[in-house]
Amino acid sequence: MPDGDSAPGDDAVAFAAWCGLTLLPWQEDLLRDMCRVAPDGRLAANEVVVPLARQNGKGEVLVARELYSIFRSDEKTIYHTAHLMDTAIDAQRRLWDVIEANEELMWWGNEDEDPALLPVQTKSNGKEALHFPALGKVAYFRTRTKKTARGLSVDLLIYDECYDLPNEVYAAMNSTTKAKPNAQKVFISSPVNTDEHIHGAIFSAKRWAGLDGADRVLFKEWSMPEGADPLDEKNWALANPSLGPVLQLHELRAEAAAAAKSEALMRSFLVESLGVGRWVPRDDELGDDFTPVFDLEQWGRLLEVEPSVTGECCVGLDVSPDGEHAAMCAALRTARGAHLSLSPVRAMDRDALVAGVKRAVDQNDPAAVVLDPKTPASTLVNPLEKLGVEPEQVTAGKVSAAWELLLLMVKEGTVTHDGDPRWSEMLAVARERESRSGSSGRALERYSGEVAGLNAAAFALWGLFEFGEVSGKSLVKKPREYVPPAAVSAGAVAGVRSMSF
Repeated sequence: MPDGDSAPGDDAVAFAAWCGLTLLPWQEDLLRDMCRVAPDGRLAANEVVVPLARQNGKGEVLVARELYSIFRSDEKTIYHTAHLMDTAIDAQRRLWDVIEANEELMWWGNEDEDPALLPVQTKSNGKEALHFPALGKVAYFRTRTKKTARGLSVDLLIYDECYDLPNEVYAAMNSTTKAKPNAQKVFISSPVNTDEHIHGAIFSAKRWAGLDGADRVLFKEWSMPEGADPLDEKNWALANPSLGPVLQLHELRAEAAAAAKSEALMRSFLVESLGVGRWVPRDDELGDDFTPVFDLEQWGRLLEVEPSVTGECCVGLDVSPDGEHAAMCAALRTARGAHLSLSPVRAMDRDALVAGVKRAVDQNDPAAVVLDPKTPASTLVNPLEKLGVEPEQVTAGKVSAAWELLLLMVKEGTVTHDGDPRWSEMLAVARERESRSGSSGRALERYSGEVAGLNAAAFALWGLFEFGEVSGKSLVKKPREYVPPAAVSAGAVAGVRSMSF
């Protein structure tokens, strides 16, 4: 931890209490260390790196740090960023509630008692901010994108919940503090889980730097010790400094009981509740044991810009286990076998996804819409049925059969794809699940990264051959009247012929 004068930190702690915040001892210690000042007059820590399990009160520390920045420091611009807009809005609300409830804060620095100089809250669809005209300061609250903070110069830059921070987004934002010799960047988040977070490298690297004692980096981590028993309650307090006053023991007990019976829930319990991250390894620790699920050279040869589409199509849907990411893929019959085309959809916006499926069905009349009801995709079933789309819901055995079919067709060279860059992203992290007793066969490990598109592709292929017509022979187990599909249209994206989404 960087050394420095603790007096500014003591002032920050006292000021937070005066503002009405009740911080726990660990929160006070963290705030105090964040505000330490080095002998050269600058903040002792240029960067603050804090991995901490959820629901421990990270937000209260950030509110206290922002209050100190606005009312007790020379910092002019705060930029509070979050992975989700809801998180950014909540951070703005928390800070504003404290300020609005304290009349002295509302009039702070307004020596002329001019109402025009009172703090103003801006809420404008992604343009949330708090303005302090009397102090010449502003606090922005934004989601993180490639364009976030372009052109700004920032004194306090906060990466709230930065477990999934894309490198290009970080690179764009990181330059905002370069013109400020005394700026501070705060990386505070629940741990990275490489099973789900494909952009966990930045926060992982910051953690490694903190563990290595990097210059002017304040690093504090709360986590269950490696190898400890996650079901032993005495280990829980080591990872949860707010256990008791904020985080209730009965909640952890309920989570632990469920995790003891589920591999997937145990993984989540370790990361989210016990702070045991599944971190991206250091560069010199990356092993050579990763084997892509497909032969990448073979996959590259399967790119087809203008496939010879012969008629039918099928739609596959999948949603990641955390409910944040979604994918829709079409499989189209071709002279070669089948062609895979990814829809632009990436985020799990249920209304938008349902509308997109309905539009695809109306325009293309697919043989089926296929999804796995044992995933968050189950939430799509009722709204789709209300629109007259009845999705085919696969069992565990069919999930495995779909994956085996995709693997076989890639090996045979009877499936082609549209060359979407997301295929490469998924194949860089995708793994097959470990075989387990009683399992129905091979399938994609859903926790190996953001791989929903591969599952959607497998479902689409399986549905095409399960419910479609091949050479005039129905492959449906129970024959149904065949309705000729609408003509498949040529997609307008990058000249790729694809289904209309």
